[in-house]
Amino acid sequence: MAAQLTKGQVDRLTVDEFVVAVRHSEPVDVSALLLNAAGRVRGEKDLVFYNQPTASGVRLVPGQPALNIATRSLPPDIDHVRITVTLEDHQAHFSDFAPPQVRIDDTAGNPVYEYVIEGLGRESTVIAVDLDRVGVYWHVRVLGHGYPAGFEALVRAHGVPVGAPETDPVFRGPAVLNPGQEVALHEIRKGELTMAKMALGWDPVRVHGARSIRAVEVDLDASALLFIGHNLVDAVYYQQLSSRDGAVRHSGDNLTGEGSGDDEVITVDLARLSQQVTALVFVVTSYAGHTFERLRNAYWRMVDGTTNAELARGNLRAGGAHTGMAVAKVYREDGIWRLAALGAPLQAGHPVETVPQVTPFL
Repeated sequence: MAAQLTKGQVDRLTVDEFVVAVRHSEPVDVSALLLNAAGRVRGEKDLVFYNQPTASGVRLVPGQPALNIATRSLPPDIDHVRITVTLEDHQAHFSDFAPPQVRIDDTAGNPVYEYVIEGLGRESTVIAVDLDRVGVYWHVRVLGHGYPAGFEALVRAHGVPVGAPETDPVFRGPAVLNPGQEVALHEIRKGELTMAKMALGWDPVRVHGARSIRAVEVDLDASALLFIGHNLVDAVYYQQLSSRDGAVRHSGDNLTGEGSGDDEVITVDLARLSQQVTALVFVVTSYAGHTFERLRNAYWRMVDGTTNAELARGNLRAGGAHTGMAVAKVYREDGIWRLAALGAPLQAGHPVETVPQVTPFL
């Protein structure tokens, strides 16, 4: 008997070859994206769909909306397989019909998992499940997220070149922001945001002493606060490097700012976030309470995680004697993720201390 899965559930696969099939009242196409650790395809060959039915370890089952997957045959640099379902009639919507059912069977046809994708709206494409490499094992992660922009936009967001070039540039250049300024995402980037990164960088601070130049240990911390409405439900920071659902991940604590480039990075896979989460607020705080006017070459930047294009950047030193800053907010608007860069000064040494100060931005 198949185990019944629910949205957000993660379970370790006990078989290394299986069939993922979809049952629906209407004709559907099942596709797979083979993704690296950054959530990107290595090239167009990593898309399996009706016009390209095979890739290493993944193939369409002829005549059925189903995929045969052999995890042992997946390339070693593939960490995720994202499985999508699309109505053949792209003008139709999943909400017009009974919900689709995803079933995973072993090669003998024995059912292993079943999942009914409920709660879909006026989308024709849904991200059904992810298969994630975790050490030597593979896990199934239940998503069930509708993708309003459609199949072509979905695969393009993961790095697959599809369709004719857009007449307008996707990326219009980063916004450079001072504290207190805000910018709408559509002013700097077209389309839907599926993966975002907040990066923090600074250089070690050195001051002249009586006899020599000495270092001042300035420890900045990047954090992501997850909200449902105005309620904090999760936090990702130096003591908790991943959200409970694994959608938000922290690169780790940098205590001094040593090294070139970004010192701390928080990566958000928006497709994996619980649909209940309405906003993420990114904050930077000074662990020891050093004011930002003392910082050297300190900056934050928001990056489109699928293209690595910089969306917005701010100077942390600007603005004076504060010990923290709410740098940006990623939030849902009509079912689509958007970005607002905030640059608002805060007084805090720990990310949780910022919560009462950032709630006005929700």
